[in-house]
Amino acid sequence: MTVAIALVALLLDTISGRALNLSMLLPIIACTAITGFLGYGVIPLLQKLKAGQIIREDGPQSHHQKAGTPTMGGIFFVPVALGISCLWAGLNLGLASFQSLLPVVLVTLSYGAIGWIDDWQICAKSNKGISPKMKLGLQIACAVVFASG
Repeated sequence: MTVAIALVALLLDTISGRALNLSMLLPIIACTAITGFLGYGVIPLLQKLKAGQIIREDGPQSHHQKAGTPTMGGIFFVPVALGISCLWAGLNLGLASFQSLLPVVLVTLSYGAIGWIDDWQICAKSNKGISPKMKLGLQIACAVVFASG
């Protein structure tokens, strides 16, 4: 998946004639490398904390092999992506562009928080997480705040 995204980014950079310092490719490579590195430490920690998916007995047999798979991967994907995005925007586009990125960072964090709440409910209380209606309602509320700001 990362290779396909990197190839599309390289193609778009080539078509648009972007300079290497404004390329989409370098942040993608940085995010991939950092999340891959963090995954070696975070995934075993999540497994140790038993932050894994519970598979129902009445579900398909093929799903039983997924038992214990950590559900909170966003805990290291989201901060790395946001950190690289902010760093890249600040270094290459200046402070004004970095400030214009702030609303996107906040909406991404709010969606990440919704995902975390859902995953926490799955691990701590039930295998269902928050209801789809509640999740959609929270996402719509975040989108409305983002669009109105």
